[in-house]
Amino acid sequence: MQQYRVKTLIAMERGGSFVHRNEFLHSEAFSILDEAIEFCNKDMQAKIEHGNYFRSQIYGFDLVRYRNVCEQNIYIAYRIQIQSVNRPLIEKDFEALTYI
Repeated sequence: MQQYRVKTLIAMERGGSFVHRNEFLHSEAFSILDEAIEFCNKDMQAKIEHGNYFRSQIYGFDLVRYRNVCEQNIYIAYRIQIQSVNRPLIEKDFEALTYI
């Protein structure tokens, strides 16, 4: 069984070069790829409407937020990651996993 998780990459650009980068995996898992894509689209739309983000012109990034007269920009990229879940193994070893 496959699940899809959304990974978000946030990068900070200062003075024309990227100085900080952080990735995090959203806790929600999706069983259908279209649901994960819809989650990304809704999150991007909310950031554009309420967070002063714009579509990025740099390849590999989806959104950009300009700060300090373009001296400290924040870029966001969304990626969908496929995870395989072995349900029988989880159900079999659930009791052992709870004591870790």
